[in-house]
Amino acid sequence: MQLGQLRVFQVVAKCQTFTAAAEVLGRSQPAISMQVRALERELGVPLVEASHRHIRLTVAGEELLRHANRVLAGIDGLDRAMTRIRGGGGPVRIGASATPSSYLLPYRLAPFVREYPDVQIRLSVENPAALHELLENGAIDVAVAMGANDAPPWQGEFEIGTLGLDEMRIVLPPGDVRAGRDWSIAELGEAPLVLRESESHTRVVLQRALGCEPHPVMEMASNEAVKRAVAAGVGVGVLSELSVAWEVDAGRLSAATCPDLGGPRRVYSFRRLLHRRLPAEEAFWRALHAS
Repeated sequence: MQLGQLRVFQVVAKCQTFTAAAEVLGRSQPAISMQVRALERELGVPLVEASHRHIRLTVAGEELLRHANRVLAGIDGLDRAMTRIRGGGGPVRIGASATPSSYLLPYRLAPFVREYPDVQIRLSVENPAALHELLENGAIDVAVAMGANDAPPWQGEFEIGTLGLDEMRIVLPPGDVRAGRDWSIAELGEAPLVLRESESHTRVVLQRALGCEPHPVMEMASNEAVKRAVAAGVGVGVLSELSVAWEVDAGRLSAATCPDLGGPRRVYSFRRLLHRRLPAEEAFWRALHAS
């Protein structure tokens, strides 16, 4: 049984005459009739029978039509999907660590999504170790993660790009007179601190700079919660510059620097070197590094 025979049978069932089906398909009436008879011989059952000047489907014909419709719809859908992918559409799978996924990628993705409306972005948020494994296994197409300014978080058979820098910032209530200057680590250690949980990157950086475990007045489970508490005047936060840039620019928070918190981190992008890329993946990689 061939797909062409199923398409002929589908048209015959719709037109109800061999002559009308032949006109629709641009073929001769005998050729259409022969295709249906060939199907009947192959399946071993009658599929159509004459009824006045029309033909109607037998029970076997109705069953064949039901399955043929489903099969041909699937083939048509597959053809449309492949056409969309060839034209630069389809899914792009991205994995990113928490900070760039929330505070950097949305701004990089917005122009791309507008230019490529047929692309479906699938973004998963993972820790760097998980991102490395997902990228190596081909479960994601692009990974975005933080690393030292001069050293990506991992090496391997990857093409590596850079998307910007990020530094730790002291976060203060809006209009705070202590903003806009360098703090010493001693001054920061004496301030009432609103911090993320002990396993977070910002907490680890602060602990390393202080030389001891900090004792915050409030411990929060998210960057957004820390920012709200600081804005309300609970205390002083330590967060990534990427995570507070929007609020500082809008005057909702103030910020200061502390050289003892260490130098900047770089935001890196990764993709496998030995990988057959689809058009959407290539377009996304170019757009990601265009800014």
